[in-house]
Amino acid sequence: MKKILFSILFIAQTSFAVEYGVFMVVKGKVSIENAKETVDAKVNSKIQVGDTVVTAKDSRAKIVMTDRNIINISPDTRLKIEKYTNSADDKNVKLNLIEGKVRNNVEQKYDNETTRFEVRTATAVAGVRGTQFITSYDKATKITEVVTITGHIHFKSTGMVGPIVVEKGEKSQAQDGGIAAPPVKIPDKEFQQIDSETAIKAKQPDKAVVGNSPPVPAIVDRNGDKLPPPPGTHLEDMRRTDPLIKDGTTIRRFEKSKVNVITQPSP
Repeated sequence: MKKILFSILFIAQTSFAVEYGVFMVVKGKVSIENAKETVDAKVNSKIQVGDTVVTAKDSRAKIVMTDRNIINISPDTRLKIEKYTNSADDKNVKLNLIEGKVRNNVEQKYDNETTRFEVRTATAVAGVRGTQFITSYDKATKITEVVTITGHIHFKSTGMVGPIVVEKGEKSQAQDGGIAAPPVKIPDKEFQQIDSETAIKAKQPDKAVVGNSPPVPAIVDRNGDKLPPPPGTHLEDMRRTDPLIKDGTTIRRFEKSKVNVITQPSP
């Protein structure tokens, strides 16, 4: 009986698990808006469904979601998390790009039928299966542009029935009332510049060496971006700079692969 009750509770908790994101990089002025309040975003701040991320000029943010999808938000951008689920019964993401530019590194797989990852603007929709892509929207011109970094995406304007496919290294545009333009190949130099500008890098922590030990290894995401350790990990403690050697203790010296232990007697 206890096992049955435990199973029911576990299923209930899993079914109602809330997906959210954590800010791993915040540069400049970044805020989180919702129906209740507007607060400044900081590293380790959480973002949930219904929240809108707003970046000012020369400001950027990187959000890692609980399902490991990554959202890179460029300057002068407003992005609303309209839906974000990742359960067995409902696996769907809807991001509303009100203005600006966002790059998504999608780790999960979506079939664009029963499961979807979509970025919507006022004029178009970009959907993926599992890839990295950039979506930008200009409110003045009402033009939506997509760039595929890896894999391919399905892209269509609001007036189209079926989507077009934009492959890696290609881009397409859609304007209000028109159809999505045929994909065009991006010159290599321009593609490299776009890739570099939209992959938001984490600021590297100051290197602190304990004795002669090697620096603490960084946490690296799929793109090779080094991220700060999540809160509560032991990596933070390993960066201590306060003295670790006291009278009556053991001195440890680390020299490459050899370890010399010298006992210091108490006075």
